[in-house]
Amino acid sequence: MITNERQYKMTRTQAEKFRMALVDLEKRQTLRSDLHPRLARAEREALQSQLQDLIDELEAYDALQRSEAPVIEIDDFSDLAEGLIKARIASGLNQQDLADRVGLKPQQIQRYESERYAGASLARLNEIVQALGVRITNDIFVPFAPSGFGGLAKKVSQVGVDRDFLMSRLMDSKDVAIVQNEIVSEDYDVDASLGRTTEVLDRIYGWSRDSIFGAPPLTRPVMAAAEARFKMPARRAKSETSAYAAYAHYLALIVMRAMEDVPIEPIPEDPDIMREAILAAYGELSLSACLNYAWDLGVAILPLNDGGTFHGACWRYEGRNVIVLKQRSRHQARWLFDLLHELYHASQHPDQDTFEVIEADETSDERRVSSEEVMASQFAGEVMLKGRADEIAKLCVAAAGGRVQRLTAIVPDIAERESVDVGALANYLAFRLSWQSINWWGAAANLQRSDDDPWEVARDVFFQRFAFGIPDQIDRGLLERALEKG
Repeated sequence: MITNERQYKMTRTQAEKFRMALVDLEKRQTLRSDLHPRLARAEREALQSQLQDLIDELEAYDALQRSEAPVIEIDDFSDLAEGLIKARIASGLNQQDLADRVGLKPQQIQRYESERYAGASLARLNEIVQALGVRITNDIFVPFAPSGFGGLAKKVSQVGVDRDFLMSRLMDSKDVAIVQNEIVSEDYDVDASLGRTTEVLDRIYGWSRDSIFGAPPLTRPVMAAAEARFKMPARRAKSETSAYAAYAHYLALIVMRAMEDVPIEPIPEDPDIMREAILAAYGELSLSACLNYAWDLGVAILPLNDGGTFHGACWRYEGRNVIVLKQRSRHQARWLFDLLHELYHASQHPDQDTFEVIEADETSDERRVSSEEVMASQFAGEVMLKGRADEIAKLCVAAAGGRVQRLTAIVPDIAERESVDVGALANYLAFRLSWQSINWWGAAANLQRSDDDPWEVARDVFFQRFAFGIPDQIDRGLLERALEKG
């Protein structure tokens, strides 16, 4: 983590050296005919990975300095030190400024921050908090040992699994009826129902029955590799997002295990090749056609119908990809854009057996500024707009005279003239405008047709293509409930 301007300048210089090294490497590789393409790619990706780490650090520091009233998120008391450093940067204070406020030498603040306040007393930490003028709030979970279903529901709700989600997605309807006392019979045992519920929670979140009914607080589920790809929501929503991501991840694993014998085909990285392949196989570039084409490649598309939390995901294990589409829009063009966006992610790093991406929504800064997210959206636009995405977008901007408010009237005419889908063009323009921090997604949605429910389209294709060869009753029940319309 960069904590001051000196470190920022050093990191920026180091990043520039890596950029130059990458350019030099690519020049040298073009002159070597004996170099295997896979080895050449590995060399480039090694440099690109190190460069990206430095860029991420620079962008994180820049983002903190741009913040006007940020919320600095911490998950644990051990994160307090880094949270205070971020708060100082976000407040526009350098280490000298903070030292002056506390009455210390700047070298002491620099030492504190380099050691992450390891040697600071609680009284000193309080002085730092007061000097920064920040307010720290968080939940303190008091240990309690729950009993019965009500206690279980209360315990798991502390870490993001709310009662409604627990009962609608994680529990069998018979078990719900039992714990609600809607079924009273010697044939139905509440303890057995709680046992099945804790088994589900253990599989998805790693919470054993002893930990659920014991006094210590449960640990929040963490999808660390995937969370790093996008900004998690603040405070309470963060727990809910992590809990839902762990649930979706487990569903993806169920699907992967059931598809072990399904052949895997390479996913085209070129949008022209992707578009032509879909047209050759299905004669049209519709949501249904693209869904079936993904399944042809051995990529399962799992549509979920729950609100909130994250926007979509792509998981790969042992070389197999599963894409989760989680979009409440009723517009098929929107779903198609997201599907192609995720297929781009799935096509990347084919030599890696494991790969994870969880998406924030389309208005987030992470999707707007991330180079990989931009490339994925660009890919989707090129597939949907016949390889002319930028060209047609420029026609719209020119016809609107650079005035965003005129685009709503102009886009349908341009789409008809250029023989492209108006929804596809609207989505692509919204993506392009987001580069300029213009949120045009609402206007784009108004230009799209409300076709057959795209979630139902994706679910129907899932039913047609997935064999449901799941011998485990609990796993099968989880997947079947996930595919019920909420």
